[in-house]
Amino acid sequence: MLKVTIRRIRVLCLNFKEGGCKMGKNWMKSWIRKKMTVWSFVILGVFCTLACVPDPILAQEKYPSKPINFVIGYPGGGTTDVCARPLVMAAGKILGQPIVVLNKPGASSAVAMASLKNEKPDGYTIGILPSGAVFSQHMRKVPYDSAKDFTPIMQYAVYLYGLVVKADSPLKTFKEFIDYAKANPGKIRYSTAGAGTPQHLVMERLAIKENIKWIHIPFQGGGPAIANLLGGHVEVSSQTTEWKKHVEAGTLRLLAVYGENRMADFPNAPTLLDLGYDITAASLICVVGPKGLSPQVVETLHSAFKKAMEDPDFIRVSRQMDQPPVYRGPEELGKHIVKMNEEVGGLIKKLGLQEK
Repeated sequence: MLKVTIRRIRVLCLNFKEGGCKMGKNWMKSWIRKKMTVWSFVILGVFCTLACVPDPILAQEKYPSKPINFVIGYPGGGTTDVCARPLVMAAGKILGQPIVVLNKPGASSAVAMASLKNEKPDGYTIGILPSGAVFSQHMRKVPYDSAKDFTPIMQYAVYLYGLVVKADSPLKTFKEFIDYAKANPGKIRYSTAGAGTPQHLVMERLAIKENIKWIHIPFQGGGPAIANLLGGHVEVSSQTTEWKKHVEAGTLRLLAVYGENRMADFPNAPTLLDLGYDITAASLICVVGPKGLSPQVVETLHSAFKKAMEDPDFIRVSRQMDQPPVYRGPEELGKHIVKMNEEVGGLIKKLGLQEK
């Protein structure tokens, strides 16, 4: 087709050269009219085709049009998992699509965050960024940067922390615990949900403050950390409120909590501030997606999860598990994550806790 057209143009040029301008002009006008007619039909055909596209195909443009995966970096049954599930279920109902929880425990959520970072930024895989994952990146090499590699969607809660021993432990108070640890270097083994978690950092700060040597036993979640205390494999556990039901049942004893205020359900348990230590545990639980989520997807997810915070089941479980609701929208959350990284990074460097 192209060769034929070129040949015709050459003929036209030759006609002009030999003085046949009139014939050449008439041929050119006829040729253009024919081509314009063809293209008019082509364009009309395209519009007709689009107009005939079935509604179901066009509906695929709407988000979400299929289930959403929700990654949690701790095992099922822990505080993070238990409190997230009613929120996720409520958000799924609002969005009109189920949200499927995927537990990927390991390395204080570093395994889950590395996985989430590599997901396609289409809004169909999101997850929880906890404070432990922020701490981890400053203590060891991890394949993500919590301040740069994710799209902030919404913060919905914070963790509460405490130090517990078995009910039959001879250590009745926090002071007795500290005195024993100082007098018996290496005799105290304590469990946490992983190295680099806020509860781990609190214990290391205490060790430096009191010149104590104790042994950290990290696990892949709060559930296993508490189970190993109950089984007698460690002497104490520094952990989020997976211990609450055991304290209430009388099998564990709460020695101290790490927040700025005492817990409503355990008003007799002092904070570390009450005990004279300028130490609290930084806390964050938020929903993020891979870097590059579109503003439309972020707003859709943010609106659903914000409304889900009003769900009665979420409120009830958060109260039971002592995971107080705290809200931050996408922009404020992004700034908060950057600030938290700056503060945590400086503290860990100051304490010399980076792994070699």
